[in-house]
Amino acid sequence: MAVSVFVSACGSSSGSDSDSSSSGDGSLYGSTTVSGSISGQSGGQSRMSGWVVVLTERDTGISRVGEVNASGIFSIPGVRPSVAHGLTLLSPDYLVRGVFAVPSETTAKLQTFFTMTKSYLPRFIHRGYVVTPQSLDGISLTSDSVADSDGDGSPDGLSSLGLAGGLSSVDLDQDGVVNDIDPDIDGDGLLNWFDPDDDADGLSDVVDTDANGNLVIDTAESVSDQNFRTGVEYFTVSVEVRPSGSTTNTYLSLATKVRKGVTPKSVQVRGPQALLNGSVIEATDTAPQSAWDKLLLDDGNSEDGFADDLIYARKVLLGSGKSPRPNQSLFLQLGFGDTSSPVFAEFPFTFPAVDLGSLAFTWNGATRTVAKTSTSAPFGSLTSYSWSISISNSDGVKVYESPLVSADTSSIVIPDRLLDSGSTYTFEASAQLLDRIPGYPAFVVYSPTQSITR
Repeated sequence: MAVSVFVSACGSSSGSDSDSSSSGDGSLYGSTTVSGSISGQSGGQSRMSGWVVVLTERDTGISRVGEVNASGIFSIPGVRPSVAHGLTLLSPDYLVRGVFAVPSETTAKLQTFFTMTKSYLPRFIHRGYVVTPQSLDGISLTSDSVADSDGDGSPDGLSSLGLAGGLSSVDLDQDGVVNDIDPDIDGDGLLNWFDPDDDADGLSDVVDTDANGNLVIDTAESVSDQNFRTGVEYFTVSVEVRPSGSTTNTYLSLATKVRKGVTPKSVQVRGPQALLNGSVIEATDTAPQSAWDKLLLDDGNSEDGFADDLIYARKVLLGSGKSPRPNQSLFLQLGFGDTSSPVFAEFPFTFPAVDLGSLAFTWNGATRTVAKTSTSAPFGSLTSYSWSISISNSDGVKVYESPLVSADTSSIVIPDRLLDSGSTYTFEASAQLLDRIPGYPAFVVYSPTQSITR
């Protein structure tokens, strides 16, 4: 079940194909509510209750999300019918479980995008890795296609689902669309926003410095799954793991930058209740601990930089024992229209598949050296990470943070005369994976702190 309440779109839902509203933000949403139904391959629409249908615009990544009700029916407001869409099916835990695919007239090809000609969609059937329509009534297939070399009806490469600047000239799947603007770079049928390995190079995007395969380092451009060409500049989520006594706390730092001229009534997050329910905003000097209302704020007090800088953010502590699952999705929601019945433009984010471990260190006062222990494996078998050490004084004020060093660097030497003799300091090491959005590494794992007297 989704975190946010599903509501009807503003305007008519009688089948109008209007692609915009009267609002200046109308390029981000339409005035049509589309409805449909879905069943499993053995029948039984009711068994799909709680599953999530996502319509994603091919050219923008903007999504509309609808939850399947107890009768196997879903309703999705704010759709722009004449825009090409892909369809992704998520489990109630927001894990990808299938993608829309229809056999093409061309041998060994599948068609994966469509426009809508009516406000109701054909009955869909979930068949393993794919979702197929019972008929084409209400939809019109586009010419986009992906490979199905073995003719099994599933796009090549879908076993990776987790079920089992200027443009470059690189076109990995040779579909005539360069990687920078291709919604499915590797042509495996899984839209980039839900694909853990966009360019199918065998290297998970979370450690791939060129995940879109356009031969430009990702941190030198604004072309990634977390960047969008309309609505927002980016949406990113950083996972932070900290030991706390005998337990471990997991935090999410969520942030987006809304583009100039876009004026949402609300900025919030939709995702699996099993992950997000029970999350809190920790207490500060000026505010007590409070339950997270799923909103992101631009008030200068929410890890968002300055107030009114168009960066909306929140840092939240997940409930006890909770942590994002590999390839689990969240959606940023920009709410427009009447606040009593808003319509949303939604932007997907998918957590990378990473095994979280632990980090520990030793201190040699004579040589001022912090050494990472040999058993440290903050990200399981992944070794493409960086780590650093931070030091705080007895008042809890940070006095030093080392430069990041690579995982194969086993020790860090603290500068001479940094620490006062006889004074006590708190040392803490941290390891992090790549940050495509500067300041928001995908994952950060902290060591237990150590109290050390110089």
